[in-house]
Amino acid sequence: MVYLKKEDIFFERDENGKLLPVEVTLETLEDKPQIKAIPLTKGQLAKIVSDTKGTDTNVDTDIDIVISNCVEPKFTEEDREKLKTSGKAMMVNAIAIAIFSISTNTSQTELLNQGKKLLAKKELEDFQNQ
Repeated sequence: MVYLKKEDIFFERDENGKLLPVEVTLETLEDKPQIKAIPLTKGQLAKIVSDTKGTDTNVDTDIDIVISNCVEPKFTEEDREKLKTSGKAMMVNAIAIAIFSISTNTSQTELLNQGKKLLAKKELEDFQNQ
């Protein structure tokens, strides 16, 4: 029998208690590049869920997550407009999904599928409300 260890549950932290970045592969992109990102805390996850009211996250939310939690490559507030207009929304979304994945211990594919289901449900509700 193998016993679970605390280290298997907790994210690593530095000597000041700050979360350390985790290497993660962007599985939803064809070439599967890697990034380093800081996992979202439970408080950050709860705020995102509350702000998006159970719907799929929007571009601004994804950009917020990328700017605050992606450390390699590092994006700043000065990059916000470029991220919005770069035509790379799929890449920004892939980074956000990867950060959600490490934060929730859920596969990126499952998160992407959940987002598609939410979007389809919203589209159906919008159609029915016309």
